[in-house]
Amino acid sequence: MRPPLRALAVLTLLSLLRSAPAIAAPLPDAGSPAIAASADSSAAPRTLPPPSPATWSHATRAEHPLFTRGDAWFAAASVASVALATRLDRWAEDEAPENDGAFAVGVSRTAERLGNPLYIIPALLAVRAADALEHRSDRAASLVRIAEGAAAAGAAAGIVKVAVGRARPYQSPGDQDVMRPFSGNSAFPSGHTALAFGLAAAIDQETSARWVPWVVYPLAGLVGWSRVRDGEHWSSDVVAGAALGAWTARKAVTLARRGIHSR
Repeated sequence: MRPPLRALAVLTLLSLLRSAPAIAAPLPDAGSPAIAASADSSAAPRTLPPPSPATWSHATRAEHPLFTRGDAWFAAASVASVALATRLDRWAEDEAPENDGAFAVGVSRTAERLGNPLYIIPALLAVRAADALEHRSDRAASLVRIAEGAAAAGAAAGIVKVAVGRARPYQSPGDQDVMRPFSGNSAFPSGHTALAFGLAAAIDQETSARWVPWVVYPLAGLVGWSRVRDGEHWSSDVVAGAALGAWTARKAVTLARRGIHSR
């Protein structure tokens, strides 16, 4: 990979991570001091700092449950999407080698870095160092939650990989049904895609900027495309990785914002 492309991948990660300050905070109890103060002042700030774990009463958590009916619908849609994608696995395998131009190769190699922990971790550390120098504790807390979300997405994908044991396209050409649990095969789901979509979902959840989803998710989609183009994954691996990564990261960030991790 050419050095300019490596630099582009790293700079893209740094720019996105720096664009996600802690804006949205979990809602405290109706009787908390923060709510009382905001009711007494018309000039109260629009955002509130995250409350301590004790602030979240059982009633508040019951009102805002971690798992909802929407999660069931998302799971059903994800299973249906993966099933549909399996019908395209062989077609995508045949078409992938045709995207072999210099531009396609360059974009694919750059995109792969956006889902590669060897690039993501240094980018997170660099942004953390910048936040420390600027004394931005709000950004530091947000960055920690983003890192937790991405890590949860990668861990979830790794566990499923081991349990499913699906062979990669180059290991079983033309046969996407080779699955040997705990065999060492690691195609399903795509770890790069899960990490990329987990990072995108975590960044999206940590900022209210409207342009962010229009950037982070297409970039994560490029990561998935690169894995199919490079013959590393079936298309259904990518779809599963995207769904699992985004969902897991969102739940991890939600848990972090509620303060459960600090108990």
